[in-house]
Amino acid sequence: MMAIQKLRCAIYTRKSTDEGLDQDFNSLEAQRESCAAYCMSQTHEGWETLPTRYDDGGFSGGSLDRPAMQTLMRDIEKGQIDIVVVYKVDRLTRSLADFAKLVEIFDRHKVSFVSVTQAFNTTTSMGRLTLNVLLSFAQFEREVTAERIRDKFRASKEKGMWMGGRPPLGYDIDHRKLVINEEEAKQVRDIFNRYLELRSVLKLKHDLKNSNIRSKSWTTQKGKARGGCDFTRGALYTMLQNPIYIGRIRHKQLIHEGQHEAIIDKETWTRVQDLLASNGFDHRTKKNAISPSLLAGLLFHEDAQPFRARHTKRSGSRTHYYLHPAYNLSAREIDEFITTELTSLLGRQRELYEIINVETPDAIEAIGVRAPAYANELKARPRRDLIIKIIDKVMIHEEQIAIAINRQGLLNLLIPAAEPQPIKKNPLERPHVITRQYRLKRCGHGKKLIIGQLNAHEKPQADPSLTKAIARAHAWFNDLKSGLNYREIALRDGIDQRVVARTIRLAFLAPDITKAVLTGNEPSGLTSQTLVRIPTLPSDWNAQRDELGFI
Repeated sequence: MMAIQKLRCAIYTRKSTDEGLDQDFNSLEAQRESCAAYCMSQTHEGWETLPTRYDDGGFSGGSLDRPAMQTLMRDIEKGQIDIVVVYKVDRLTRSLADFAKLVEIFDRHKVSFVSVTQAFNTTTSMGRLTLNVLLSFAQFEREVTAERIRDKFRASKEKGMWMGGRPPLGYDIDHRKLVINEEEAKQVRDIFNRYLELRSVLKLKHDLKNSNIRSKSWTTQKGKARGGCDFTRGALYTMLQNPIYIGRIRHKQLIHEGQHEAIIDKETWTRVQDLLASNGFDHRTKKNAISPSLLAGLLFHEDAQPFRARHTKRSGSRTHYYLHPAYNLSAREIDEFITTELTSLLGRQRELYEIINVETPDAIEAIGVRAPAYANELKARPRRDLIIKIIDKVMIHEEQIAIAINRQGLLNLLIPAAEPQPIKKNPLERPHVITRQYRLKRCGHGKKLIIGQLNAHEKPQADPSLTKAIARAHAWFNDLKSGLNYREIALRDGIDQRVVARTIRLAFLAPDITKAVLTGNEPSGLTSQTLVRIPTLPSDWNAQRDELGFI
């Protein structure tokens, strides 16, 4: 009688959380017991359970980076395992891509895979097909769960709720709510006020260290001590810009009103943000800077946060922009606009007299000479040293731009020898504000903004990414008519064929919609990304107009 070949079975178990693992009979034990019983039922086939335990407690199935999983794979590589046994397929992994890698490893080392409750065996093609389908649903379930968690998190933040994480200095957590810790709140106020006095985060860091003021000490749910160390510069920058301290909650790019009390008043907060912006951009705006930014430290969003000067290199060219959590502004667009406004202001001499409050003949004569000269300089080559003397702040609102003119700075520029007026009657302390109605038009991926005036004589600007998408659609549609398919077009142009399929639909847009896009008259908020990714594009032109907002 022919001897039965022994098949070494490795039982693998996993649990996503470590809850309950300290119990004598936990989920991992239950899984292992079921798998061992199944292996025993196959003793007549030569199955024998290996004594080595491959247990991952408290590890997600979304990654293979698990201790027991790595040990299992090493033992497979060594040829010590013939069959891998699990309670359910998703105990091994919830990722279809990771499962494909595991099956490849199993096949290469002639290792079978068995799920006890689903009775699958990867040695057969039908078993592999069924497992792939099952893993697809397991991955889908995982992604849907993650989406639900993200949506819940976002909705809670919009209501101003604290959603966990490291508690900020000045607050304690009480029933998942932020409650002011008065002793720490005093430290927070001192830190903000001390920064305004020292005007330097580095000096503030050394001052706090000398005063033995440290970061918040707290204990995790697992009982581990955290914090209580000296502040770093990065931690101080984060703290000084954290809207938590003015009673708000940040979620990604948006800031919502919180359900907790503020520690810092809005006036102090605004002064700190202004100083941070001014100091942060100082090194970018020196005369010898490689890429000086005209409005660095002067440009603010209506939420009082500054736009930060940034640049990127593409195809050898440098593109400048101002960065804010909500969106970016093209540096060229906003710099040109502000320079034009200042040039225009310097040409309106009667308005200048009123702004800086001068009436003497000598002062009027000085303005008549110096204002046109500075206007010509700005027109020929924008100078930051002139701009920072004239402008106090530029505030970007949803539908308008407000330019705060520094009256005293303008006076000193145009009439250097002017005598300062008595403070009690001095109107120069209050900035003169110029407002202009504008629209901020989304472009490309919805991040870069183009400033376009609403005056009748101004022509709207076409969105380059929208025009490119429509041009691509017509070109690819012609390729289809010539005999190519989606896959061939995608391979030729180095792009995903799904993008090709979605984009080609734009070739069937109503003619008036296409014309509106090419002339920059599309509805506000319509981007190439939203247009290409629209789930269904109606074939009826009237339905298209309703769907896309063309009224």
